[in-house]
Amino acid sequence: MRRRTFVQLCGYTALAALVPSLHAFGAEAEPVAAPRVDPFAWKRSVILIELRGGNDGMNTVIPYADRAYRRLRPTLAIPADQVLKIDARLGLHPALKALIPAFKDGDAAGILGLGYPHPNRSHFRGIDIWNTGSNAEELLGDGWMARILRTVTATAPQDRLADGIVLGFDKTMAYGGFGPLLGDGLQTIIMNSPQEFIDRARTVRAQAGSAANPAMQRILAVEEAIQISAERMAKLVAETPPLRTPFPRSALGGGLATVARLIAAGAVAPVFKLAIDGFDTHANQLGGHAALLADLGDSVAAFRSAMQAAGTWDRCLVATYSEFGRRAGENGSGGTDHGTAAPHFLLGGKVAGGWHGAYPSLAKLEDDDLAFTTDFRQLYLAIARQWWGYGGEFLSAKGLKPLDLIRA
Repeated sequence: MRRRTFVQLCGYTALAALVPSLHAFGAEAEPVAAPRVDPFAWKRSVILIELRGGNDGMNTVIPYADRAYRRLRPTLAIPADQVLKIDARLGLHPALKALIPAFKDGDAAGILGLGYPHPNRSHFRGIDIWNTGSNAEELLGDGWMARILRTVTATAPQDRLADGIVLGFDKTMAYGGFGPLLGDGLQTIIMNSPQEFIDRARTVRAQAGSAANPAMQRILAVEEAIQISAERMAKLVAETPPLRTPFPRSALGGGLATVARLIAAGAVAPVFKLAIDGFDTHANQLGGHAALLADLGDSVAAFRSAMQAAGTWDRCLVATYSEFGRRAGENGSGGTDHGTAAPHFLLGGKVAGGWHGAYPSLAKLEDDDLAFTTDFRQLYLAIARQWWGYGGEFLSAKGLKPLDLIRA
């Protein structure tokens, strides 16, 4: 590379630093042979919500009828008369009252006891396992969704906005990062808001040039892809009226309002990812956890209402996930420490509502932790097979069967 080209390349690298909160397109990957699968459902979106820090599943889906629950948590147990009872054994934290209509209507599911053999209690390693879909002793370099999307990009419709959209630059740069979308060969947009992405994409365009050097050509190709996505997003934003549904004034509420507006406008993006911080509740858990769950429930309920009003709820699958659950028993600081298995939620117009899987026994703990009853990758298989219609292999773990979570 000549010195002049090197200086140009450094200039473009500095330019890229101007827009880190808005976009990141993966480098070109080696060609991947596309498996023989059914047509991929590009217009069906998964909205991932990462409960960052490790959500306390026992105080989210509460085994209120089990005496061991109050024995293990003498100060943290939610009083039975406050639990939002779904059936004779299990109920929701009272802060999740906004989700009760979805459970009653049958388009909300709770997947119980999610975990994996030999669980890891490290934040960093735990979220890596969930993001990649790996075994506990296995290190994988890309996300489980990235492995799927990379094999179907050749079938993407011309109006695809992106393979995935990550809301919130600050949360993307923390541990977990791109999450299941981490991988080469994808077009993934990171942004705080559509308008900010559009504005900064125009800045990139103003400084673009041309060069014969392959490295420069790659940079210019990325810039062109940014422009195409920005133009499509600008058109979607301009043609879509504001949502009438009020959303909570929180980072999660604002992010889901953005997702709702894009989907209502017809945006084609199979994955949207958001995160909500604060679930590492080692101390003074009761009030803080309640506030987090209220934000989650209210924001998801608003998203559901907006999508129902727009007639696009059947195109949406909202899924929560976290790096681990919390210990069965409370600690001495009014909180809970890093644990293992936990329940998670799935909502959408095509979701088979109710409980799926078995709640871990409180009488048979493993090292003071809940023993998982459902492998978390069975949830991933259900999303791939039943939601997207993807029949290829993307997990190293064999012999797992998808949960029946999506109605035909």
